[in-house]
Amino acid sequence: MAISKWMIYGANGYTGELIARRAVSRGQKPVLAGRSEDKIAELAKELRLEYKVFDLKEPEEIAKNIRSFKLVLHCAGPFVLTSLPMAQACIAEKVHYLDITGEIPVYESLQKLEKQAEKAGVLLLPGVGFDIVPTDCLASSLKKSLPKAKELELAFVGLSEVSPGTMKSALAQLPYGSRARRNGEMVVLPHLSTSREVKAGGRSYKVFGIPWGDVFTAYISTGIPNIDVYTDIPAGQVRAMRYMKPALSLLKVPFVLKAVQALVGKTIKGPGESTRTKTKTTVWGEVRTEDGKKFNRILECKEGYEFTIESSLAAVSKVLAGKGGKGFKTPSLAFGADFVLEIPGSKWVALPN
Repeated sequence: MAISKWMIYGANGYTGELIARRAVSRGQKPVLAGRSEDKIAELAKELRLEYKVFDLKEPEEIAKNIRSFKLVLHCAGPFVLTSLPMAQACIAEKVHYLDITGEIPVYESLQKLEKQAEKAGVLLLPGVGFDIVPTDCLASSLKKSLPKAKELELAFVGLSEVSPGTMKSALAQLPYGSRARRNGEMVVLPHLSTSREVKAGGRSYKVFGIPWGDVFTAYISTGIPNIDVYTDIPAGQVRAMRYMKPALSLLKVPFVLKAVQALVGKTIKGPGESTRTKTKTTVWGEVRTEDGKKFNRILECKEGYEFTIESSLAAVSKVLAGKGGKGFKTPSLAFGADFVLEIPGSKWVALPN
């Protein structure tokens, strides 16, 4: 029996399952895979798909299970733990690797595999979801508008609830501070230490600096040496984060982190369909030159998880069609700055007066 050209690993997770269901609704037949046999088997039976069950502990086991596929869409977090073994196996088996991560350490580790991937003819394309397609494409578009830009600021507002996987990943990174680019170098900043006001979506927001993936990837996409990324954080969460700062270092202790992540897995479910379909997200960006010139642009797109479903499937289709190249790429380098406009619901909006 002919095997599907692609696999969703982590299909039993919140986002992986959403992607699998949307793919099937469009006549696609990915092979589902993951570590939890009961969950994977149940979903595969419902969707009438093939499935595989394997963990990521042994390279030979991963390689055996992904052999003969054209690509793997990796949706199993925390990506800081799962991405490298899967990507290494993909290179060994000449299988393209895509994922939906937003974690800076993941981008850093995957970029180090660039030469190996190029030699194998393999594309390493992390961040094909809301992390980081809208912001990455916006950054590249801004660079085209102001080629001599030396500073880039990005912000997004209007995100809905988070999934268990997203929260678990955030908890793992929380004790290590925020991130920004300064003169091309990554720097660590205290949480909530940078903020600004932005006008987007018809109103003004106070947004705070966060360690979003673009702090790393936008430098690769644009060459702009100074980068900050912001989002709006509810006042209650800001107060809680400031109150909890002294205790954040406890999350560096493995058993403490696992305990908190386990609690998250039991209490957080992710946004429901109504929230995903009704919510809009706004992404704002500005570039500036050394002599004071600046250029702004605003992008409107779907809710974060809804966007991720659409953009990851669009990326899969392009790679299956032979597009994207090889080696380590950002979304805009693989598909161009206008890739975001191919995702339903994405459009440029007029700047506020």
